[in-house]
Amino acid sequence: MSSDDTLYYARFLYPTMVERGRSNLIKCAVYRSGLLAAPSAGTVTLYNEDGSPVVDGAAVTVSGSVAQYTIPAGTIAGLTLGDGWIVEWSLTMPDGVVHTYRNEAALVRRALYPVVTDADLYRRVSSLDPSGNTPLSSATTYQEHRDEAWTAIQNRLIAAGNRPNLVTSPTALREAHLLLTLALIFEDFATRLNDAYEGRADAYRRQYDQEFRRVQLKYDTDDDGTPDFGGRRSAVPTVWLGSGRWRR
Repeated sequence: MSSDDTLYYARFLYPTMVERGRSNLIKCAVYRSGLLAAPSAGTVTLYNEDGSPVVDGAAVTVSGSVAQYTIPAGTIAGLTLGDGWIVEWSLTMPDGVVHTYRNEAALVRRALYPVVTDADLYRRVSSLDPSGNTPLSSATTYQEHRDEAWTAIQNRLIAAGNRPNLVTSPTALREAHLLLTLALIFEDFATRLNDAYEGRADAYRRQYDQEFRRVQLKYDTDDDGTPDFGGRRSAVPTVWLGSGRWRR
C-alpha cells in the first residue's frame, strides 16, 4: 500500500477461531467513512503455524458488501490444533487497488461461547426490560452491548495468556460478562440520555474489574478435550514481586 492509496479499515474483533471438525464461514468486513466498502474481487489464504498454506488463494464471495469464504471441513480435518496461524485477505477495493489484510488465527477444538442473554440483564436491572412498566430506554435488546463485552473479555483472556478455546467453564465468566455489559449500557445511556448514569456505569465497571480478577477457569492446557485434573486457572495471572509480595 502506498501513501496515496485510499485507507480502508478491516474489522477484526479478535483472532479468527477455526473449529476443526466442521466447515467454517470466515469474513472480512472493510470500511471507509463509516460505511462498508465492498470489494469487487479477492482471495483468501490460510497459513498454519509453520507458514504452510492450508487454503491457498481461494476466491472469496461477496455478500452484503462483505468478503467471505467457507473453509471446508475436509481441508482442516486431522490437522494439529494450535495458534500461530494467519488468515490473509487480498481484496480489490473500490479504488481499484488490491489491499491485503492479515489477522492472527488458530485451529481449535471448540470456540468459547457466552452464556449471558438479555433475560439475565433484566433479572439484574429490571428497568432495562422493554416489557416492564418504566423501561429506562426504548431499546428492545442489548445484543450489541453483550457482543462488545464478550469481545473485550476474550481479548483480555488472550492478553493474559489464556486461550479462550481452552476454557471449559464458560459459566465462570458469566458474572464478569454481565457486569461489563451493564457498564457499557450505562456508559451509552450517559452519553445519549443523561450524564447522571455515568456514576452507575463507573460502579459496574469497577465491579467487573474486581470480578474478572477473581475468576477461576477450568482449563484444558494440553488441548485433549477435557479440563485439567484437580485445579483451576486464574483469568488474571499472579505476578511475583519478590520478598513474598505478589500482585494481580
